[in-house]
Amino acid sequence: MSSTSTKIAIRVEDLTVSYGPVPALLDVTVDVPAGELIGVIGPNGSGKSTLIKSMMGFIKPDVGEVFLFDREVSQTRGMVAYVPQRGSVDWDFPITVREVAAMGRYGHRRWWQNLSRQDYAKADQALELVRMSDFAKSQIGQLSGGQQQRVFMARALAQNAEILLLDEPFAGVDAATERAILDVLQKTKSEGKTVVVVHHDLATAAEYFDKLILLKQRLFGFGPPSVVLNPELLCDVYEGNLKVFAELTKQQAK
Repeated sequence: MSSTSTKIAIRVEDLTVSYGPVPALLDVTVDVPAGELIGVIGPNGSGKSTLIKSMMGFIKPDVGEVFLFDREVSQTRGMVAYVPQRGSVDWDFPITVREVAAMGRYGHRRWWQNLSRQDYAKADQALELVRMSDFAKSQIGQLSGGQQQRVFMARALAQNAEILLLDEPFAGVDAATERAILDVLQKTKSEGKTVVVVHHDLATAAEYFDKLILLKQRLFGFGPPSVVLNPELLCDVYEGNLKVFAELTKQQAK
């Protein structure tokens, strides 16, 4: 295909993942186009984080496969950057903000090589983009939750990957940080990168994303917000817990 917009960045085929006897994902098939900003929505425990981790190759599926630009995940070193949930990170580790951002450059070096001046320049550029340059010498644990999230965004950006996967980057951050993160995601998309974001706030999903993946173990919907944010579909997936939200969803999906 000649146009980047028509390429498939992430192909998920018949993906089933279980944790012991409990299924997290069941027979999920979806093609994520390159160069778009995609939101992954669904109730708690619906498999959103599992889908992201499967795209990273962190989890071995029971059945099915994931391909990144038509390659197996194991063959795509350096093509994917990942921003985990804040709660999964040891914030007491004695490392500075600049050192965290520079970790995004390790994939561009052999294990015996030190980071170069150019690598640190890339890290500094990423920190500037997320508005954290003034904190470069601070220990990561001294920052607020929103600031920590921005630093991990900088680490991912410094990697200069083609695909950026984020697990609930907006959770627990203030309005200013949420806007700063969204600005970075939109800029990343404008550069032709593919961005997939686990997102919990349905009220902003239509505004933030080009397309949405709706999960509840199985794939219930994929497409523009106007299609996926269907009140009847959402009430089915969320088991009728969205009656108050239904009218707002109708307005946003128009």
